[in-house]
Amino acid sequence: MNLRRRKRRAGFLGLALIALAIVALTVFGGTAASAPVQVAEVRVVTLPIANGFPLDLGIKKGFFSQQRIEIKKTTLQSGNDVVLAMANNNGDIGYLGFVPMFIATTNNIPLTLVAASEVEGTSQADNWQNILVKGSSSIRRPADLAGKTIAVNALKGVGEVMIKAALEKSRVRLSSVRLTAIPFPQMRSALNNGQVDAIWVPEPFLSQALNVDHARIVMAPGPVLGRYWPIGGYAARQSWRSQNAAVAQRFRTAINRSLAYAQSHPAEIRAMLPAGTQNVRLPIWSPLVDRSKLQTLANYTRKYGVITRAPNLRQLVPNSIASGLVLQGTVQGRKVLLRLDGRVVTKLAVGSFTFVVTDSSRKQNFKLVGPGVNKSTPLKGTGRSTWTLSLRKGTYRYWSTGRPGVRKSFTVS
Repeated sequence: MNLRRRKRRAGFLGLALIALAIVALTVFGGTAASAPVQVAEVRVVTLPIANGFPLDLGIKKGFFSQQRIEIKKTTLQSGNDVVLAMANNNGDIGYLGFVPMFIATTNNIPLTLVAASEVEGTSQADNWQNILVKGSSSIRRPADLAGKTIAVNALKGVGEVMIKAALEKSRVRLSSVRLTAIPFPQMRSALNNGQVDAIWVPEPFLSQALNVDHARIVMAPGPVLGRYWPIGGYAARQSWRSQNAAVAQRFRTAINRSLAYAQSHPAEIRAMLPAGTQNVRLPIWSPLVDRSKLQTLANYTRKYGVITRAPNLRQLVPNSIASGLVLQGTVQGRKVLLRLDGRVVTKLAVGSFTFVVTDSSRKQNFKLVGPGVNKSTPLKGTGRSTWTLSLRKGTYRYWSTGRPGVRKSFTVS
């Protein structure tokens, strides 16, 4: 009898201990698992151009606070200034062009891309970063820039490389062209008072010069080199990224969401611009990097003596940054086309792509259907739509719902 009681008590005691252990795990284990991620302060060094505004819009929309990130922003005048700030530990992440990134990495300032940002357009008409001259200038075409002075925001930077490559491609003798460094906000005055013959400016300065000063576009360097030419993104020092890998990932999540939101809500970007400049040309923001074009840009940068050796692109653009191409969709009149670097798309490899669809018809639209994709622009609306999509193996078809019988297709394998 006593033995039976002792066994019963031992059983009760065992159950009690198990129950207590479960409670302890639930309380303490649950507390540890659900402990909130600490808010991280990230110092971002950026530039005074419209292309960088998705960062501000993302802050306003709470995309960064949702990732438990507090942004401390500093604005400088050029990508080279951003590199110097980061080299002196005055910033954690910098918004800058790929050329300053090349300069940094080949001068023992090891940067690594945290997120891609934007690309240039396809022509003078849709590009946001062009060479301008006064309306009364005798300069009418790229060849007329020979013997002239062009203002860039910094020497040995993005502007110098892009301009020299585009001029050479247009058969202009480079030794006859002089480049001088002037901050973007001062370029209009420099052009109007005759200090320079031409200026290379992005938005919002481009639209200000066109609309207020009646300047003219004489060349769009990016589109001369290729459609949707890669420009820049957000980079960090490798040491910072290694020590803050989780924060870097959360930053990329927030900025990619900011880029996508800015792309689909252009009015909110325009509202952030100075009065009278809301109707600017906005860039094409894309989280993808065209590594082939980036390699070509690196080659140009070395060719024109901005760097003395080739940058390590695998180190600069890690695998965490998605590779991809930008495709050009157009709806004009009754025609619907999809092109890659000017050629009609018939075959693509499995992967990510940014579709930039320019719809100028009020009676037609662009509809894309295939494995995992069903996207379309408004039938009665016009404008630009941008989608970053992952394409799977199979056949994709595109057409206008205004002409459902006329369909085109491409295969993905």
